[in-house]
Amino acid sequence: MNILVTKSELSKALQLVQSAVAKRTTMPILSNLLISADGKLVKISASDLELSAVAQAKAEVKSGGSTTINAKVFGDIVRELPDGDIRLILTEGERLEISAKGSKFKIMGASAEEYPTLPGLSCAAPDKLSALFLLEMINKTLYAVSHDETRFNLNGVCFEHLADQEGSGKAGKGKKGGSAGAHLRMVATDGHRLALTTRPVASLSFEGRVIVPRKALSEIRRVLELEGEKDVGIGIVDGFFILETSDFKMASRLIEAQYPDYSQVLPQQKGVVVTLQCGDLVSALRRVMLMVTDREKGVRLSFSSGNLRISSSSPELGEATEELALKYEGEVLNIGFNAGYLLEVASTLSENEGLAIELNGEVGPGKFYAELDEASLAIVMPMRL
Repeated sequence: MNILVTKSELSKALQLVQSAVAKRTTMPILSNLLISADGKLVKISASDLELSAVAQAKAEVKSGGSTTINAKVFGDIVRELPDGDIRLILTEGERLEISAKGSKFKIMGASAEEYPTLPGLSCAAPDKLSALFLLEMINKTLYAVSHDETRFNLNGVCFEHLADQEGSGKAGKGKKGGSAGAHLRMVATDGHRLALTTRPVASLSFEGRVIVPRKALSEIRRVLELEGEKDVGIGIVDGFFILETSDFKMASRLIEAQYPDYSQVLPQQKGVVVTLQCGDLVSALRRVMLMVTDREKGVRLSFSSGNLRISSSSPELGEATEELALKYEGEVLNIGFNAGYLLEVASTLSENEGLAIELNGEVGPGKFYAELDEASLAIVMPMRL
């Protein structure tokens, strides 16, 4: 193997696959990257056997070949090399020579034949979605995924294909999501809050529900941010979630478990709805949280005629209050929430967007959604303060 590739092209490929490298493994070879060159491309692949990824970069290939190199060492070297062209030459004994301008390294590798087959990457991605469309849905749900490894069925986002029916239903009818036809729904919950978004799609090849792991979606989100307005290929095939772009492909094993019946968490009757500007609530919460020391970041929301009073207190620091004007004509209602949860909900909206809060009493769940988009919503359980 003898190739010439620019640092920018190689660095981009490395960043895309780095997360798939096994961090702790009984197979040392999985700590390596698989590098192969053929035609006018160099391909960088990695896998921890749950998540597999391959990225390609344009290169001047004098002679093809393949090898595996320690991912951390190779990544550190490339990062520190000067900008410009990088020459990679594979010599006898699986030794890879890396040179750029006045810099030269020789690092030991391992035969590409020792590297296992990359699970899932042979599967096709039959469906096309806009990268921005998929990114928006992930951003509106991923924050609510559970980090409790003992509840593995909650360690990912539930993808659900709703075919030829009302896509929003009781989960929320709104400007963006309620027409008949095929819909994609994504749901995440950690038991304390739930995030749900439903959007119409032209068609999808999978049926029912699948659970895509949190780690995979975190990496997919990074890729989608780079793709902008382009379309990407997706597929749910043979127990894998597939994402494919023009120069990258990722395959993640699905979580094989039953997702809980999230409909039981959704309020069955319409509560009292109040609206306020999202940015105003965010600013007030951030200030009030300064006086909270407990991990749950509990704050009290007190609704009265035309007014919302947000307060917090702690024996160590003191207390804080904020008051916001809003349309509310009901009885005085005091309800406690985890302020961190409310901020994560608000982070999915723009500052100037109207935030609707549907109240279901002091002990009932709060329902939060953009004023014009009830098809994307969050359910937050109240706290006892």
